[in-house]
Amino acid sequence: MMGGGPRFAPPPPPRRQLSAGQRTKLVGITLALVAVGALLGSVVALVIPTQYAAQTTIQYNIAGENTGDFLKTDRNLTTQVVLVTSRNVLQPVADANGISVDSLTRRVTATILNSSNIIQVQVKDPSRENGINLANAIAKQYLTVANSSGPQGYLQNQLNEVRRQLAAPRPGTTAAETQALNARAVTLQSQLDEMNVTANQSTVLAPAYSVTDPVSPNKGVAGLTGGVAGLLIALMTVVTLSRRWTRS
Repeated sequence: MMGGGPRFAPPPPPRRQLSAGQRTKLVGITLALVAVGALLGSVVALVIPTQYAAQTTIQYNIAGENTGDFLKTDRNLTTQVVLVTSRNVLQPVADANGISVDSLTRRVTATILNSSNIIQVQVKDPSRENGINLANAIAKQYLTVANSSGPQGYLQNQLNEVRRQLAAPRPGTTAAETQALNARAVTLQSQLDEMNVTANQSTVLAPAYSVTDPVSPNKGVAGLTGGVAGLLIALMTVVTLSRRWTRS
């Protein structure tokens, strides 16, 4: 009768060492896959349509009495950034250019520059000229929306209406009525000037311009991404071949 002692499985045979030729082949495979990946990334970058960026800057002037309230200033600036990319601003621009507002929204960004009161608006477009036109239109529409809201916008609308009546008086308008309209215009202008001193104001610093280099695709990044992808594939291939070649 056989003894009941423990049985031990024999140890697995040791793996063979890679030969010099096999190591050279693995290095060659790695380099080849990295090169192919980088090449494919560059080719993809050539196929993707080029996008250019048009930029314009808007200065949001904080009224003197509000400059010491940093939290209020920050909230005001953040509100303006949101307003620039809102549908109230972008919808009329999109309609005027025959594009959807969703498409335009994806191509527009607004950022505050270096903790300043300057808002940079950037528009991406395959055409430099079209991008510039869109950026200028967005800045103009933003000023229209920003200036038409609140008491300041109300006063401006009232003044515009009085001036319209003075420029094209109704038949039978008397001299007294004209004099009253002139007095009304002076009063509204005075109120508006006073409000402009104490209210926050936005102005476009300069017309939009096109950034020299395309913003996408970035051929260097595409090539690097393809190279990294090729390296990962190469590492998996090297591990698989090494295990296969070193089996006893």
